[in-house]
Amino acid sequence: MIKLAALSSLALAVTLAACSSAPIARPVARIAPPTDCQAWAGVDRNMEMPGYLLAQPGGKTVCVPFLQTANKPAAGYAADFYVDEFTDAKLKDRWAACKADKACHDRIEAQMRRWLPPNKERSTRVTGLVDPVGKIEPDREVDLRQIRRPGFFAKLPYREAVAEADARTSVVEFTVPRDPLERLKLNMQGDIKLRGWYVQGAGVDDGRGGRTRALVIMSPGGGGQLTAIQHPDEVPVKLDPASGRYAEVRFPNATTEGMGMATWREHLYALNRAGFDVLAYDRRGEGLSGGFSDTNTLEQSEDIFRVLAQMDSGEGMRMLTPGGQLLQGTAARGQLTAGMTSRQIPLLLLGYSRGTMTTGWAMTKNYAGGCSYDLPVVSCTPPRGYTNIKGAILFASFVSGAGYLPQARDLADRNLFLGGMAAENHVAFYPNSAVLANIHRWPAVFFAKGLWDRAETVEGTIAAYDRVNGLKEIDVVRGPHSMETWPKSEIERVRSRMVAFAVAAVQGRTALPGAPAWTNIKELVATTPDVWELSSRPRD
Repeated sequence: MIKLAALSSLALAVTLAACSSAPIARPVARIAPPTDCQAWAGVDRNMEMPGYLLAQPGGKTVCVPFLQTANKPAAGYAADFYVDEFTDAKLKDRWAACKADKACHDRIEAQMRRWLPPNKERSTRVTGLVDPVGKIEPDREVDLRQIRRPGFFAKLPYREAVAEADARTSVVEFTVPRDPLERLKLNMQGDIKLRGWYVQGAGVDDGRGGRTRALVIMSPGGGGQLTAIQHPDEVPVKLDPASGRYAEVRFPNATTEGMGMATWREHLYALNRAGFDVLAYDRRGEGLSGGFSDTNTLEQSEDIFRVLAQMDSGEGMRMLTPGGQLLQGTAARGQLTAGMTSRQIPLLLLGYSRGTMTTGWAMTKNYAGGCSYDLPVVSCTPPRGYTNIKGAILFASFVSGAGYLPQARDLADRNLFLGGMAAENHVAFYPNSAVLANIHRWPAVFFAKGLWDRAETVEGTIAAYDRVNGLKEIDVVRGPHSMETWPKSEIERVRSRMVAFAVAAVQGRTALPGAPAWTNIKELVATTPDVWELSSRPRD
């Protein structure tokens, strides 16, 4: 099986290399200045890390830490290490070696069991736990009128700005098949439904004095549920008096169903205010959407193309218009995209955390082709060829792949877990190196991340950025992976850059004024304002 996977992947790579007009990806040789200090990073790392001693406003200096990469090529290694050594085939080979060692097998097997459905300990469905309005049975026939709309969030104590978009919002439902884990291991049959919002925009500034309709498709982070309640007074971290350290607050609680959901809706509304149509739906297995398994991001990337096709044909689709009209099938065909097809309307794909895995796979499928890494025999298909996809927006990115694993004890088994989940459970969760290998084909990419983001190291984000030939930007924050822990001013700073980037991508621009200026990792770290995630603020 591993040999077949390797041969299929190699054949696709050779074919794509022969037919692509994009420059072939090559690592960029950036010189990283040696770190010169150590500093404490709080949630969610809670450890001392190396960093750079940087001058700050007012004449002070401070050590700014960041996570470093665990895997390094041996001296004299001449190939593309972070691509060639972290392919699907090689990761599955490493899992096979682990599987033959009882201690290794038992350790990884226990980790895999914690992630497999029904995931009860992770409480993946929280929508409706605080307020019964909007609570549905996602695997049954659903009255779309029961789903919370943006206007729900106008009431106290929420008063979210997204409520203003209610009159432009359709509640939408799409039909998708069950994923390979459900079909092949759990013998679950039939289809499932994906549900969320489609918010119509007024059109994006086209740079020539007019406006053009464009669509952003949002893929949420793990546990993200579009209509989950977040109380405005809730905080993501609190001081533990017993230990003297900050710890992440567990949700849901009495007032908040899902932390970070208000920020997600703010991102949606900011894009819509800039003129974009925005489609946001809960991934399979979570929130409003049906399904048992929520972890196969490769399958979730396929859902993006299924949704686009259903907006064109109406087949398998239902929508509740802003005026309360229920449309389905052919009556829903072409109702959302201003008379354009899904291959005509300018598109951007936006992902956060796990959603960046989905977005990365989808962009790879579109520009390079896709492979069934979650099936016993890997087969590959040609590129989807949506020339109207203008770029990707990535918050807390995973797209640099398995090679840029951060150096941390709790992350050391991630790549064995990756190989084991694909080989044993038909779940492609974390991306292998295929996304990084083909990112040079993407037209534009925006990255936003914390300096001690556990998803991938800053070095990994830089490596992905360096392979992109078109419009690109990295914005970094003194904080961890979880965007909801970032200071409000930093969320707003990054959001404004994200919106400006999205407009520039639709306009076809290759550069964006105001982007951070840097040439190496130290200079990139130094682009962060002297604003810290709460638990990581330096103590005088």
